[in-house]
Amino acid sequence: MTASPLVDRLASLIARRALAPGQKLPSERALAAEFGVSRSSLREAIGVLTSRGVLVARHGGGTFLAADEHAALTDPIAEALQLLAPLARSDAGYWKDVAEIRFSLEGDAAYFAALRASEEDKRRLQQAYLAVSTAPLDDLAAQARTDAAFHLAIAQASRNVVLRQVMSGLLRLLEISIADTLRQLYRLPDIVAQLDLQHRQILDAILAGRAEEARQHANAHLEFVQQRLLDIEEAPARARRAAAVRNAFPSP
Repeated sequence: MTASPLVDRLASLIARRALAPGQKLPSERALAAEFGVSRSSLREAIGVLTSRGVLVARHGGGTFLAADEHAALTDPIAEALQLLAPLARSDAGYWKDVAEIRFSLEGDAAYFAALRASEEDKRRLQQAYLAVSTAPLDDLAAQARTDAAFHLAIAQASRNVVLRQVMSGLLRLLEISIADTLRQLYRLPDIVAQLDLQHRQILDAILAGRAEEARQHANAHLEFVQQRLLDIEEAPARARRAAAVRNAFPSP
């Protein structure tokens, strides 16, 4: 494969996954395998995007999406939030804390995205939605990664630097929380279609510039997920109460 098509594919991957300034790309080995090319060809494509100022290579540290003038905000926020990742993996109720902060951020992100998204932002949003809607249902990691990337793309389209950087820092926590959430939700019938419809409603409202509607759909999506998770958590307790009643009042 010549460099130019591979450069385009690499640029498309960056847009599709809604990578934020300062965020690390997958490893060369992983990207080469994903694209079906040699690592030398991949390095050539990375070199082209590096020369254009799109990527930055750090010796021994990998390749990153180039930071913009506000990138100084990114690393301290991201590093602080990453310290919480082990807790997200070990605490079964941690999703509630993540849900609360998402309620504080994502409705406003969708609102401002509807007001401010550029044509390039809208293109990235459509690609991010396509990625999450077509991610393999049997690959929770891919589902979580693309779902988090979709919500991050909304924050990027808000054109609010602080909101975008906070959401970028939350990305890994979102992936962990979303993966656990999906693992629970996939027990429910028709859940995939319902989540896809909710994502589509948020996207359509943003693309149409309907700010308040975008906020409402974003909040409704989070409320739906939270309520379904609470229902799942409470199901064992309800079953125990029902069994206790049956034992106390056996059938004649």
